Amino acid sequence: MTITESHLQDDGMAQAIQDELLAALSVSVRSNVVVDLQHIRYVSSVAFRPLLRLRRELQESAGRLVLCGLTRVVGDVFYTTRLVSPDGSFVAPFEMATDVAAAIARITQNPPNKPVPTD
Repeated sequence: MTITESHLQDDGMAQAIQDELLAALSVSVRSNVVVDLQHIRYVSSVAFRPLLRLRRELQESAGRLVLCGLTRVVGDVFYTTRLVSPDGSFVAPFEMATDVAAAIARITQNPPNKPVPTD
């Protein structure tokens, strides 16, 4: 799934994204999801709610969620709040990858919360 909004900063937008993510999940036969955030240029804490809700839904069905495409600014927000671990030094709520291809590889080849080898 790709979020195409560039700014996620208000409750209305967060609720709309949550509704869309959960609706897409409800019609999918897949239990693993990649969410591409490459279009997002600004994010506030309200943006975490839809992603955390999606994560909870996936965990209930033994699925995984990997975020990818985090820009430097958006990545800094996720790193600072410890929602992702860029180097795998701690277990974070969200797994991450650089892009969609890397996220798919992470889901299919690596166990949860293990860093993808970079060499």
